Amino acid sequence: MLFERLNLLVNSGQCLAVTGANGSGKSTLLKMIAGLVHPTTGTIHVLGDGRQLDIEERIACIGLVSPEIVFFADMTGVENILFLTRVRGLTCSLEQVEEFCQIVGLVVYKDNLVHTYSTGMRQRLKFAVMLALQPLLWLLDEPSSNLDADGKILVAKMIDNALTERKTVIIATNEPWEVEYADYKIELA
Repeated sequence: MLFERLNLLVNSGQCLAVTGANGSGKSTLLKMIAGLVHPTTGTIHVLGDGRQLDIEERIACIGLVSPEIVFFADMTGVENILFLTRVRGLTCSLEQVEEFCQIVGLVVYKDNLVHTYSTGMRQRLKFAVMLALQPLLWLLDEPSSNLDADGKILVAKMIDNALTERKTVIIATNEPWEVEYADYKIELA
């Protein structure tokens, strides 16, 4: 991927939409922001309290919903959430996990093994994990993929709530209704 002359500043409570054709680099850009992929030239700065965050601080403040996220299939939804929060160094009670599952529409399935989940249910689980992590920067790669109409309403509410709570949201999408949340939009060629 070649990103030329890309210079952006997205503040708390703002949303950036990254659009473009398949293969244009939308997902790669989000991975770079998350620190999962490193640019060969140039730099990416994630600021907090007016200063550049180091990689550990960056990871601690970022949440990612991506088609590439894979859960532990032989663990339940609850077990996945608890494990992933522990990896991040956070504690989450069973009551909180149940509340997050309720919000995303998985409370009935929370104790089922993830390998029994549909792709849409796994997408909802990604948002439950996002709620548990409570990141300041939300990176959403095709957030409504594999979701039914109710799931898309859920995504809309999640984005709306995140922005109301002054989170920074960056969405890689080609869905016009997701782009509508954006204060800024860039289109990759």
